[in-house]
Amino acid sequence: MRSFDEQIHRIFFRWGLVAHNHRFVFFTVPLFLTAVLACGFYWIKEQTTIDPQFVFSPEDAPWRYELNVLSEHWPTDEQSFWPGKSYDYHGYVDVIVAGKEDPQYGRPNMLQLAYIEEVDRINKYIINNVTIPVEHDGKTYEIGFTDLCMSYEWKCYLNDHITMLMPKRKWGNFEGQLAEFASDIITREVQITYPIGWRGSEPIYFGALVGGPHISDEEGHFDYAKAVRLTYNVRDDKIGNVSYLWRKKLTQFLTDKEHPPSEILEFGMFHNESLPEGLQDVADTLGPRFVLTSAILFIFCVGSSIVLINNHGFMGVDWVRSKPILAVAGLFCPLLAVASAFGLILWTGTLYNAIVNVSPFIVICIGVDDMFIMVAAWHRTNPKLSVSRRLAETLAEAAVAITITSLTDMLTFGIGCLTTLPGVRLFCLYTFWGITFTYIYQLTYFAAMMAYAGEMEDKGKHSLFIGRTIHPEEADTGFKRIFLTGSVSRTFNLRAKTKAHKVHFSADALPNKGDTGEAERKPSWKARISSVMAKLETKMDKNDEDLASHHEQETFVNKLFREIYGPYLLAPATKAGVLVIYLVYISFAIIGCAQIQEGLNPKTLVRRSFYLSDFYQLIDETFWEEGLQMQVVVNNPPDLFDPEQRQRFSQLMSEFENTEYTMKHNATMIWLNAYETKLQSDLDDFNITLPKTSTEWYERCREWLITAGGRRLWEKDMVWGKNRSDPSDYNHLYAFRFQVGLRNYKTPTDHTNSCKLMRRIATNFHEFNVTTFHEYYPFADQYLELKPALFRNCAIAVVCMLAVSLVMIPHYGAAFAIVAAIISIDLGVLGFMTLWGVRLESVSMITIIMSIGFSVDLSAHIAYAYVKAPGDSTKKAIESLETLGWPVFLGAGSTLVGIMVLSTVDATIVQIFFKTIFLVIFSSMAHGLVFLPILLSLVIPHAHDRTQHEEEQNEVEAKTEPSLPEGKRRDDFECASIDSKALSDVDIASDGDKTEPEVKVFAMAAEKTYGGCEGPNAEYVKLISCDGHDFYIKRELAMCSGTIKAMLSGPGQFEESELNVVHFRDIPSHVLHKVCQYLSYKHRYTNSPTEIPEFPLPAEGSLELLMAANFLDC
Repeated sequence: MRSFDEQIHRIFFRWGLVAHNHRFVFFTVPLFLTAVLACGFYWIKEQTTIDPQFVFSPEDAPWRYELNVLSEHWPTDEQSFWPGKSYDYHGYVDVIVAGKEDPQYGRPNMLQLAYIEEVDRINKYIINNVTIPVEHDGKTYEIGFTDLCMSYEWKCYLNDHITMLMPKRKWGNFEGQLAEFASDIITREVQITYPIGWRGSEPIYFGALVGGPHISDEEGHFDYAKAVRLTYNVRDDKIGNVSYLWRKKLTQFLTDKEHPPSEILEFGMFHNESLPEGLQDVADTLGPRFVLTSAILFIFCVGSSIVLINNHGFMGVDWVRSKPILAVAGLFCPLLAVASAFGLILWTGTLYNAIVNVSPFIVICIGVDDMFIMVAAWHRTNPKLSVSRRLAETLAEAAVAITITSLTDMLTFGIGCLTTLPGVRLFCLYTFWGITFTYIYQLTYFAAMMAYAGEMEDKGKHSLFIGRTIHPEEADTGFKRIFLTGSVSRTFNLRAKTKAHKVHFSADALPNKGDTGEAERKPSWKARISSVMAKLETKMDKNDEDLASHHEQETFVNKLFREIYGPYLLAPATKAGVLVIYLVYISFAIIGCAQIQEGLNPKTLVRRSFYLSDFYQLIDETFWEEGLQMQVVVNNPPDLFDPEQRQRFSQLMSEFENTEYTMKHNATMIWLNAYETKLQSDLDDFNITLPKTSTEWYERCREWLITAGGRRLWEKDMVWGKNRSDPSDYNHLYAFRFQVGLRNYKTPTDHTNSCKLMRRIATNFHEFNVTTFHEYYPFADQYLELKPALFRNCAIAVVCMLAVSLVMIPHYGAAFAIVAAIISIDLGVLGFMTLWGVRLESVSMITIIMSIGFSVDLSAHIAYAYVKAPGDSTKKAIESLETLGWPVFLGAGSTLVGIMVLSTVDATIVQIFFKTIFLVIFSSMAHGLVFLPILLSLVIPHAHDRTQHEEEQNEVEAKTEPSLPEGKRRDDFECASIDSKALSDVDIASDGDKTEPEVKVFAMAAEKTYGGCEGPNAEYVKLISCDGHDFYIKRELAMCSGTIKAMLSGPGQFEESELNVVHFRDIPSHVLHKVCQYLSYKHRYTNSPTEIPEFPLPAEGSLELLMAANFLDC
């Protein structure tokens, strides 16, 4: 039974024949399909989501429920709006104003008259002069802030606190006794203190209005402020579009670098479209970079596709075998895939976000990686074969490699789609389909391009100019020698037609005509599929008969890996050095993993040159230190008149106010303090007794709200019954809220820890059904989901990769080695990205998920080649590097080259992509080309294809004595080859009256063991070809050659090695192999009484074989 990888080889071999026969269809259909699917881009605008809270926060995040609680109790009312009580930032404009920083002295004092007056001037200009034209009924109106503002009792909030921060003499033009009276009132009634000041009995939360103050006394007076905050709230319901245009106009005014609004002030601005605009700004910068990436990869790929030709010491370009057209097609293929994938997803109505714009970089790098694998496989095929056969051999050889690459990448990104983070899911979804279409188009569009390029090579045409090339010896000018020379094509090669041979297929490929019983049976579904495929395939060329599928021509890259890099890497001293390097690598990785920090700081989402980065810089210096407010909702209020419940509520307040992330009680804005102060004042001033019952307590509270100085604030914090006819309902407090001041809120870790702590405190008082909320909770919930999602997805991905490896890699040990490499690579990426300053957040999570696919890509190629290679552990490792080391290097190198342009984008989010992808590729390449070959050679030195071993065992069992006809004996192995690419049949005639040749196939069972016999020894001789392949032959057979006999007899004109070993300087393996067969043939039929059958002489290389036979005197 064939192994899975053998089935893949077989399927793709036949697919290559189909692709060649229908290359025009395979070329045009992907183009047509892409054109159709790309129509999905028509809906990209309406399906684009710019809401960062949706993109970067889990769909089932708790903040969504918490925000919904606030919106149910206190829905936004644009005609009853009060700053500081809002939780909805639609229509909200936040401006932080600070003096320009002095390099030596830092930020100036914003309370100085020059600065605060400049702030007042800017504020008045914004209110009165920042307008937009609006046409209505044929007339144009200039619409300003007062036309658009949210209001309370039809009055806009105009940042009145600016006046309060000025010296008191600036509050009005008072003179004489009026001035003295006004000053008296101001001194008595207005308290400018931090964090809460007072305007009469109305509190003002200066914690959110003044940043970085210096407190001068215990009462909270301050004499220095680093920044002042301004807010502008415009309606977003019915006139949202006009409000949006006004916010854009305001943004242009405050962020104008050429004509700044002030010479002494800096402005940080934020509104609800700022972050989406910042993300789109990042996406817009990626467009030109993607073009640059494509151009760089084009140059890299075209340069890598050039094949050199040596003509008497002059190295020129072989324009016949070079494949620049395939390099271009290899780049165009993933571009088609990206267009198809994006179009298909948009066709289905799936949302789109700017974070997806990084996906094409990944898809194109994966596509180019597979292109290098396929082109390398083409160049390893025998150029003397027909194009259809070469394409079939190419796909058969590259089948497992590109299937593993694509399947593992599809699995990793498919698993990423299972996450609850919409941004990660969208990215993985678009990338998944991009890789899927890349795989499909590689087997259709790119295979068709290979067929066309192969036809050009077969006919000796120039790979760029289409016309015929000339032989280097015919070039009479330097221009022709450089630009027009090429190798001789197969069509014009002289081909000896000494004998026609049939192409032999295995028994299950063609029906057995001699078996009439089988012919009458109904064909199986496999046979029917095979029959259909046969009709679609290109018919095999008779000239391909008896030709080796792969050539043994020496190349610089082969020699580099086989004779220089491979032996050096596998030397004992190098292995010891690599072990030390790996221990250092894994140690630093573990140290980094122990220091992982979660969280995506919002300021990292935009470019450093974008205006929003100034806002985050200023708020980081000021209000993130302290001053922000958290909403606390009590959905099931206690009876505040009841002493026990009141004590329990006081305990709740105390726990919220005494944490490392919250300010003390003097920063808490709660109506209860003001109400109880009023009750005590009534008792002291008017001898009004305190409430005696709970009902009275709540009735007087409801009455107090009508006349309270802070009525505008407190009524926005309480939810009362609305049925006036029912006092028990009307005076019932169904819910209320208060605001707690925050501090130490600077980093994502602070956001996360604070969020967890506040929710835990709320949970401890479950009887009150407490809900907390802050505008950074959506980001905190993302941080809380990251680690569990990462570990969950990585675990699933590793299990899937193990399953794929066990199926695709024909050796269990090698499959587990790949999984070990995945774990090692992921540890390295996590550790070193932390040491490089990268946090664990949505973007890095995407690349870590992606690293699993990339690590399998590069490691699986080497592991598969190692298992399939013959020889001992050293030879297997060297051959695996020789076969796939260069394509792996080119694939990794092209990816690194492709992402280098991302390092030029001044956005931290893109820098995170660059750093993590760089670590992924570099670590994967180091494992594939350095660590893994050494690991395989040490752990599984005798690894072989498990199915091949089973087949060998079956063959040995089938050839045991009881299975032979009576009177026949089992022949010993007489010769065998360790060249895995050139194992052929040994034609041996049996004893007796049988005259037809008996065919036996020999393969290596273990190192230096052939058919149960070890060699070389007294019975066997070892022959080594000029290209380094070993052949074992019985000594009595070798003695049939006079030359070999002389070489074994003693020193002379021939090179002599150790006993029983002969080296041939000029005889390649495919010739020496046939010579060994002929020696067996000659020994068997010399002096034989039976009729001697004709020795099968291959058409290709017959002259070379005859020359070798003459030299060997056989």
